[in-house]
Amino acid sequence: MSIRREKLTKLLKEEIAEILREAHDPRLAMAVITRLDLSKDGKHAKIYFTTIPEGVEKDVEKALNAAEGYIRSLLLRRLSLKFVPHLTFKFDVELKQLEKLWEKL
Repeated sequence: MSIRREKLTKLLKEEIAEILREAHDPRLAMAVITRLDLSKDGKHAKIYFTTIPEGVEKDVEKALNAAEGYIRSLLLRRLSLKFVPHLTFKFDVELKQLEKLWEKL
């Protein structure tokens, strides 16, 4: 990954996490960003999250994806970027699997 893409990935992850913390919708505030994968061309980003509390993953994922346009507009205002990638939010299943594995050990 190029240095520019690494910096952009980190910046987007931090800003999206901040936007979610400030959100008026309590479902958005339940999401904790675990990682962000940015496409090579920078036009698409998959944002993986977990939730606190557990058991609300589907509702939170639905709310996050519904708020994608709003989140992108805030990113555009906050960051000096020519283009903000399209965002897709997905529950981080890998993290959940790792937690279960640790419990077994």
